[in-house]
Amino acid sequence: MSLLSNNETERLGATLTQQEPDRSPPPPGDANTVSSRSEQAAAPAAADSQSVSRSDAQVRVLMVEHNPDDVALSVRALKAAGFTNKPAIAATKEEFVRIATREEFDVILADYNLPNWNGLDVLALARKLRMPIPVILLSGTIGEELAVECIKKGISDYVLKHQLQRLSIAIRRALEDRRMREDRTRAEETLREREDHYRTLVENAPEAIVVFDVDKGVFVDGNHCAEELFGISRSGLFTRAPWDVSPAIQPDGRSSAEEVRKQIDNTLRGEVSNFEWVFRNSDGKEIPCEVSLCVLPSGRRRLVRGSIVDIGERKRAEIALRESEARYRTLFESATFGLYRVTLDGKLLDVNPAIVAMLGYDSAEDLLAINLSDELYVHPSDRLRLLEQLRREAFGDAIVEWKRKDGKRISVRLVGHPGNDPKRGADCLEVMVEDVTEHLALEKKLHQAQKFEAFGQLAGGIAHDFNNMIGAILGWAELGLDETSADAVLHKRFEKIRLQAERAAALTRQLLAFARRQTLEPRHVDLNQILEETLSLLDNVIGSNIEMKMDLAPGLAMVRADPTQIEQVVMNLCVNARDAMPDGGLITVRTRNTEFDEEFCRKNPQARPGRQVLLSVSDTGVGMDATTLDRVFEPFFTTKGPSKGTGLGLATAYGIVKQHGGLVLVDSEVGKGTTFRIFLPVSRDSSVHSNPSSAGIAASGGTETILVVEDHEGLRDLARETLAHLGYNVVVATDGEEALELFRKNAGKIDLALLDVMLPRLSGVDVYDRIRAVKPRLPVIFATGYTTAGTLASRLESSGCLVILKPYSRGELAKRIRETLEASRAAPES
Repeated sequence: MSLLSNNETERLGATLTQQEPDRSPPPPGDANTVSSRSEQAAAPAAADSQSVSRSDAQVRVLMVEHNPDDVALSVRALKAAGFTNKPAIAATKEEFVRIATREEFDVILADYNLPNWNGLDVLALARKLRMPIPVILLSGTIGEELAVECIKKGISDYVLKHQLQRLSIAIRRALEDRRMREDRTRAEETLREREDHYRTLVENAPEAIVVFDVDKGVFVDGNHCAEELFGISRSGLFTRAPWDVSPAIQPDGRSSAEEVRKQIDNTLRGEVSNFEWVFRNSDGKEIPCEVSLCVLPSGRRRLVRGSIVDIGERKRAEIALRESEARYRTLFESATFGLYRVTLDGKLLDVNPAIVAMLGYDSAEDLLAINLSDELYVHPSDRLRLLEQLRREAFGDAIVEWKRKDGKRISVRLVGHPGNDPKRGADCLEVMVEDVTEHLALEKKLHQAQKFEAFGQLAGGIAHDFNNMIGAILGWAELGLDETSADAVLHKRFEKIRLQAERAAALTRQLLAFARRQTLEPRHVDLNQILEETLSLLDNVIGSNIEMKMDLAPGLAMVRADPTQIEQVVMNLCVNARDAMPDGGLITVRTRNTEFDEEFCRKNPQARPGRQVLLSVSDTGVGMDATTLDRVFEPFFTTKGPSKGTGLGLATAYGIVKQHGGLVLVDSEVGKGTTFRIFLPVSRDSSVHSNPSSAGIAASGGTETILVVEDHEGLRDLARETLAHLGYNVVVATDGEEALELFRKNAGKIDLALLDVMLPRLSGVDVYDRIRAVKPRLPVIFATGYTTAGTLASRLESSGCLVILKPYSRGELAKRIRETLEASRAAPES
């Protein structure tokens, strides 16, 4: 039974029944009665005998007859009836076979009584030769039983020879019977093919298909997929109704039986019925499905076909998709970096809270209402370049400038890739945004720190060697002054050499300050007190058109610093502020107690958490642009005209603050002024390391033995001659190894060692450590142009050693040596 062609089967069957000729045997009687079979069709065929169609004239007849007279009569009867085609004549079996295999015929007329064979033999031979044409018997007489037997065996009709006028009716009836048989055969074949076709379609359909008989209340058909879906054989399915293979209650609370009847009633009324349904198979597993119902045409029954698709996988995929979308949305919404989707022409489609906060908007809706290229990009061409990169490489990575809602510019890194907007069915871009403003600022600060470190190393190296040369020049100039009278021309020239050497020495000290390699004399100081004393001296320097204002915090914490160096910093900053206000203005000096937290240190890598004292110097001058700010602390960089300064003032201040472990920050805007902020760490204790008091000690000579270790030839010769002139015995070494060798030879005679800190082969500090191991009470004076870093400075300071700075004068050298020797004698024995 076909699931889709029941009505067609019934309709086609009825048609075939109407077309089926009467195959019932003739009624009993004599020959005239027997011949009435042809007469049964005489009335409807009368018109055909009177008006012969063209097709009748073309009928091809094969006549099987051995009697020439009977042949002639039959041919005449055919011609009279309108069958003008001359029939073919076969008298024997051989002739019949020869003619039948050579030509095609529409009908066979055969005498029943033939020599050695009969009409039934003709029928059998025609079938053997596969001639599907009607065979009509011609006979003088035929009995009832024989007529019935012939009809049963396949003879189409019979005509008595004395009634040949009936021959045309018999032929037409036979041909019509043949046509009807062929039509029926074709219809049956078509029906079988169609049933096979639909059965194949149904059986191989990917969905389950069932047929429900509404009146019987059970399924009456189903395909293999239906068996698999319900876990029931086809015969078992035919005993069940839809509610028998469903849970009693659907997930939404509906009664399965009531809802099924409702859907079937809707379908019978012609309504489209598509719905989701949960079935339950024989194992009790519930299966979500999609059901489509339609009415199957049927004349006798109310049949409803159901097409059922298992959507369990789809449901699971939908659930997974919803969960995935929820996870994506959660990640999208909770991401700490900005995310957005945008059309190729710049229209924002979606944004997350991070980018809303990054750009300072009140809500995502506010941000989505803007045009990306017009409102966000400082330079709209950046968006076009990023878009071109995405099109070319399917990936984009760029750092651009954006504008916040408040107009502030920020630097952002954009990393994106092409995507698709399912709602619009169009291409879009998916972009990640990271605010790198702070990161770039940190990189810039690190770069500056590295640059200043390189400058410092260069400046320190130059200053060290320069100091040695200046020291020698200064010493020899002083020696020349001592050996010439005040009114001599040579004396005046030596004085000029000394003055120039001192100026050069001052420049060198500035370089050392920037390089953070000058020797400090730190103390526990009150910054407010230093400022009050320093600023009182600046009134004449600053000028009457500039107002000085102090805002000093009460209770300011103490710092450990070299007062002289801090004074230098304040003076440099104030002079720089004065030069920035040629038409006058206001300089404000403030102090505050503050503290560095983790956030501040993160933004300023050179800062360390802890309590700080803030010193700020602000002016209302011309300000600086970004380019100038980047170079403001570089040595010899200045925006002033020629002969207006060396460009070392701010560089010196920077180096001094850094050497004190502090931090310098500067903020400036063109036309609005500049603020320098200096942070110095709060002192942890109030201990002060001071040098031995020199009060009341004259710069006289002596007879002690002095070990002088100096690698610079000029300073070495100057020290030897100066000390020898003062009456001392001098032992001279050029490097650390030579100094130790001379000390071992003269350890009992040497009363004091003058050591350069930086020496070839072995440093002055290492020489000091080895000498002290042999002679712990030997007084030592260190001479240096700079200290390399905190470790060396701390060792010298903690040991209580005296340090004199190069270039030193002859008088200072003599005074320091005499002081140290006297202090050593006065010290109690340990």
